[in-house]
Amino acid sequence: MPAQTKKDASYSVDRLLPYVFLCTIGPSVVAASNLFVVKYVMCRYYWIQRGTDSIPDPSDERCANRDVQALAGSVLAALATLDGIFSFISSPYVQSLSDKYGRRPLLIIGPLIATISTGSILLSYYIKNTTLAWILLILTGIFVSASTKAVFLPSLCVADVATDEARTRFYSRMEATALLGPGTAYIISAIVSRYVSNIAVPYFIALGAQVGASLWSFFFIAETRQFPTESEASSEDEGSEEGGGVLAEITENLEAPVKPLKLIWPHRHKGKLHWELFVVALSLFMTTSGTVFIATASLLFLSDKFNFNPENNAWMLAFLTFSRFAYLIVLFPFILRFGRAGYNRYVLWKEKRKQADGERQPLVRRDTSARQDDANYFDVVLAFFSVIIDAVALGFVSLSLSYQQVLAAFAIMAFGAGDNPTFKAVFVSYAPPEHSSEALAALDMVFSAAKLASPPLLGSLYAAFVEVGKPQMLFLTAGGLCGAGALLIAPLIFAKRKFKPTD
Repeated sequence: MPAQTKKDASYSVDRLLPYVFLCTIGPSVVAASNLFVVKYVMCRYYWIQRGTDSIPDPSDERCANRDVQALAGSVLAALATLDGIFSFISSPYVQSLSDKYGRRPLLIIGPLIATISTGSILLSYYIKNTTLAWILLILTGIFVSASTKAVFLPSLCVADVATDEARTRFYSRMEATALLGPGTAYIISAIVSRYVSNIAVPYFIALGAQVGASLWSFFFIAETRQFPTESEASSEDEGSEEGGGVLAEITENLEAPVKPLKLIWPHRHKGKLHWELFVVALSLFMTTSGTVFIATASLLFLSDKFNFNPENNAWMLAFLTFSRFAYLIVLFPFILRFGRAGYNRYVLWKEKRKQADGERQPLVRRDTSARQDDANYFDVVLAFFSVIIDAVALGFVSLSLSYQQVLAAFAIMAFGAGDNPTFKAVFVSYAPPEHSSEALAALDMVFSAAKLASPPLLGSLYAAFVEVGKPQMLFLTAGGLCGAGALLIAPLIFAKRKFKPTD
């Protein structure tokens, strides 16, 4: 299919939404079951290591042992760590390959690779051999990153086709769809847990969704990458031949993980220090470190403290997801539209006051570039307050004495759901236009690094807090990390710097 132009942006993004929906159903429909599977596999391993005569059943009281629960929490954290490692490593290569060969081939292949993870964890439940079960769990941790990369690729497509003014709107629409998929999946998981006793059913649903995403991209998604013209391509080929051919290509592949990170490192250009991307990246790292493990921690916390079963956990995950989805669909577009308009009117009012005070500047209608700078600045403010809400809500979770209070705290946290799309929009707005895809790859690498750092840190802390009988303290720690992220992004609110620097 031919590449789409910016005038076809809305059409292209609409075609991407079903793909995002299907990709997010896969890992989400098995989330509650994964907890059950890992707990049982660890229960089986724990008692086999202690020379038990009979392998415990999933409903055996021995699986409620505190040591088994702590081991399961550590293993879930390790799986998330593996996901973070391979997601971090693969991000620049996915970006580089999609720049070279197009977005569409990777959109097709990504969900198919993710089926390896889905099938591996299901097999670990049925296979009694502990060594083979461990190998399958490791494969699960490695290939689950294919699901996150499959969802990362549509963000590159948006950068290809969206104008500056529409970018945040498209990203929020995609983020809402990325929440609708898991929310639907959690409801399916809860219904299946109640009426179907076969643990394999959610995994078959996940496999079907992943294959369906690949088929959808093959038949309905057009290429959005604008490739060089024949003359440009031939000049690039001549340059690559002069630069060493195969050796230059190998060097370029080895440098791929470093190239996006160079973009965010503070540097001087035309006498000015450009530090904004670094600050946004560091803020995202702290914020994500505080929130990425929260879904898993919530399942463990509610299971251990309030005896939630897989069905209850699935409904809880559905509540977490749909509350954020509702905010992004109902409230966020109004906040974005009227907030930007209000800030623009405020700037015009300030200009009128300057004229009234004697400054002789012609008052004209602000051009598109100035209005876009206002929109980008408002996105920074919106990201700041979204992270603050996350921090406050997580603090309330740590103070909760009942699961109803936990639900209320997570309802508050839903109002911080705008952080993800605004972080993406802010990040791209500070990057040079020709490096938008590299900026998104760098952002995804930072997100992956946080996913890598958060599970071992918060997972270990959770195991320690469980030992002393205070698992709720984990949420206070996570809230502190979000608070640090808000403090890091705060200087951008006061910085009067033009967006879209050039190389």
